[in-house]
Amino acid sequence: MEIISLDNVSYSYKAYNDDGTVGECIGVEGVTLSVEEGAFVALVGHNGCGKSTLAKLLNGLLLPKSGTVRVCGLTTTDRDTLFELRKNVGMVFQNPDNQMVASIVEEDVAFGPENLGVPQPEIVQRVYEALSQVGMEQFAKSSPHRLSGGQKQRIAIAGALAIRPKVLVLDESTAMLDPLGRKEVLDVAHKLNAQGMTVVLITHFMEEVLDCSSVLVMNNGHLVAQGTPNEIFANRRLLDEVGLRAPRTVELADKLHSAGFNVDALERSAHILGGDVCQELTK
Repeated sequence: MEIISLDNVSYSYKAYNDDGTVGECIGVEGVTLSVEEGAFVALVGHNGCGKSTLAKLLNGLLLPKSGTVRVCGLTTTDRDTLFELRKNVGMVFQNPDNQMVASIVEEDVAFGPENLGVPQPEIVQRVYEALSQVGMEQFAKSSPHRLSGGQKQRIAIAGALAIRPKVLVLDESTAMLDPLGRKEVLDVAHKLNAQGMTVVLITHFMEEVLDCSSVLVMNNGHLVAQGTPNEIFANRRLLDEVGLRAPRTVELADKLHSAGFNVDALERSAHILGGDVCQELTK
């Protein structure tokens, strides 16, 4: 069942020219795509390619200049249902510190449902359910600013989960984290997806897309390719054209394969990540 649909969507920003005139800078142009409910989709591309613009179009933070954005059957340009649509799309952005609005974790997580007018007893229930989902219930009484970057992002995800969305959008949510923090956030995202939540992961870490169900590739505001991770990483010409590269594990696996080792496709990277190939090489 389709949960996200974009039909020929375009959006542009105002741009001021050197002579003082006002022009336009393309954010996204002519994007058409469909995401099935329960999918884990990665959106990749170089800086400035339109990834974050597309993310903001999904919950009506930005409205398309042309085309249609539909999420959970609701259209972002319909003012009568925009509030309901936004309840269905949880957003987590790059800098966790910019997302903290309270001095206590449980109060921060409660911010969303409070603004939705949820009754107090239900807010309490939602807060502790959300914290449990991200493994942070023991920090309910803590100050967010005393937590690590990965823990802060898990709190930000809990804040999004407290509004009970059907879609979770992670917009470069691991970009400012160390490897441990990135793993914490991705583990939570995959756990939520396994429970049925649709996840859209925007990232420039190509290793993070290995376990996604599909990959969307943006370039200069256009959607230029979509497919499984295996299909995208096998298309080296495409990656070169858009300024991306396959994960190092995949590149290493390809070199091992060329050298005669029997490793195959993305399973090659899984073996490397698990240490199997390294163990074989050291025997």
